[in-house]
Amino acid sequence: MAKTLEKERAITLRREGMSIGEIAKKLAVSKSTVSLWCRDIPLSSKAIERISQKGKQKSVSALLRHAEKIRQKRLADVARSMRIGADKLGTLSNRDIYCIGLGLYWGEGYKTGSQEFGFTNSDPHMITFYLRWLQVTFSVQTEDLILRVSINQSHKNRIAEVERFWSRHTGVPLHQFTKPSFVRSTSKKVYKNHSSHMGTLRIKVRKGTSLRREVLGAIKSI
Repeated sequence: MAKTLEKERAITLRREGMSIGEIAKKLAVSKSTVSLWCRDIPLSSKAIERISQKGKQKSVSALLRHAEKIRQKRLADVARSMRIGADKLGTLSNRDIYCIGLGLYWGEGYKTGSQEFGFTNSDPHMITFYLRWLQVTFSVQTEDLILRVSINQSHKNRIAEVERFWSRHTGVPLHQFTKPSFVRSTSKKVYKNHSSHMGTLRIKVRKGTSLRREVLGAIKSI
């Protein structure tokens, strides 16, 4: 996001014991934005005491402790809901994998233009599942894949590192990567973790035209 640096700074200041109002004023952003950024930040007793000194000692301290209880309850609710979701999913059958893969391809796969059987995404977890789908559903092997990285030109000096990351993650050797694509648009966003950005990865199956038609036929039938 464009305000990544401000968010990280707000989190640091909150942990140091600065109030929401103070942070908002210091960073020139709204209180509601700071509150959203910092809602999951646990406050130490020292931080709570420091904030308490900015207002009525007892009432502010009690309010902060109450807010911390609410935060803990919300996190517990989130964890419980995620466990329920995982339990409902259970173990995936091959048909489940097939249907999920169709959904992924429907959203991110090549559907028009050339007859290439290709898929592009930046999420490593989604990439992992997609590769599993190819192997389980179509018996596509590692040697059948051609990969290409697409990334902003500002990361050109990191391309070797980025390609090694995707090679390790997918298990596809570097010699199966084609020349990377550099996006030449100038981004106005400022990212704190510039070195952790890995761009997007295109996965293409060699001689995959018939498989593509099969997949598009299934999607059309949905």
